[in-house]
Amino acid sequence: MLASRNQAIQASQIRLIFNKIVGRNDIINLTAGIPDFDTPPHIIEAAKRAIDEGYTRYTHNAGYIETREAVAQKLKRDNNIDADPVTEIMMTAGGMGGLLLANLVLVNPGDEVLIPDPGFVSHGPHAVMAGGVPIPVPLNKENNFGLRAEDIEPLITDKTKLMILNSPNNPTGGVTEEKELRKIADLAMEHDFYIVADEAYEQFNFLTDRPFFIGSIEEAHDRIVSIFSFSKTYAMTGWRIGAATGPEEIIAVMTKLQEHVIAMPTSIAQKAAEAAVIGPQDCVREMRESFRQRRDLIVKGLSAIDGVELDPPGGAFYVFPDISAFGLKSYDLVMKLLEETRVALVHGSAFGANGEGYVRICYAVSRDRIEKAIAALETFLPKLLR
Repeated sequence: MLASRNQAIQASQIRLIFNKIVGRNDIINLTAGIPDFDTPPHIIEAAKRAIDEGYTRYTHNAGYIETREAVAQKLKRDNNIDADPVTEIMMTAGGMGGLLLANLVLVNPGDEVLIPDPGFVSHGPHAVMAGGVPIPVPLNKENNFGLRAEDIEPLITDKTKLMILNSPNNPTGGVTEEKELRKIADLAMEHDFYIVADEAYEQFNFLTDRPFFIGSIEEAHDRIVSIFSFSKTYAMTGWRIGAATGPEEIIAVMTKLQEHVIAMPTSIAQKAAEAAVIGPQDCVREMRESFRQRRDLIVKGLSAIDGVELDPPGGAFYVFPDISAFGLKSYDLVMKLLEETRVALVHGSAFGANGEGYVRICYAVSRDRIEKAIAALETFLPKLLR
């Protein structure tokens, strides 16, 4: 009796790990991409103030205009994107809400959607929910898991409607270079498809203090929707607030659909987001530097283990080491590590077929937990090589 569309949507395989460690206090959990920082105090205070001042009613379906104006300032400051807060910006229920709406607005049944592989576990299901067909674009260790136009172009057909771009990438931490982003934008214009840029990790780029964003390419403006999330940047994963910017006609329809799904994002979260982007940004810089130091710590520790191959990722807060030397499928190795070392990781195949032979490790945790995990892995993994 259930709708047939549900059969095409697979649950995230990350849950295979989560379900095995729920309620266990003896596990070193390096699975979930949740910053271990608290939401900065000035954002929390803004939310409390919003409640006291009565910001508890319906808002515009695209969000408070003052919040969108604040986001417009942020886009210009951080991303070099000029956007009209009235017509080209909307607030969404986290980055996830924006990503799904963009797929629903742009993808017709049978359209092909290019998605990074390995990539975020919801990119494929979003395409399927819209009736689209996900087409994996391989990311390779040799290119530091960055997208390359030459790998994308052979996959483009007359059915290609949309490409999802995620840089820095989840799960690899790979960063796509500016020259490749420009080539990809050229492909979109040449072959008449759209790009949705998932910018969830925009602030955690360790290669440069001034990253380049594909949404800033003026000549490709009509082809690009950029989705921003407050979850990672401001440690607001539970607040479920994000923002989308793009061509007026696309944002208008995304807003129309949002009205029929959630009406609008939570009013209190909107006011918190407003304070986040116009308030002090020291908290973001401190988190980025902390993650950079933890990245260096975990890369040094893992690289010293026989059989593990790992180059420093360019961003996000994940490492994606090559574990193929141990001769096990990534899921089997993750299960063995969980049983033998009580270290919980995520198998690379959870993020696409091209993720096989790797594991994802989240280092958005304390240095102490990272050090304990490395010690446990260092003791056990080399035994598998004998």
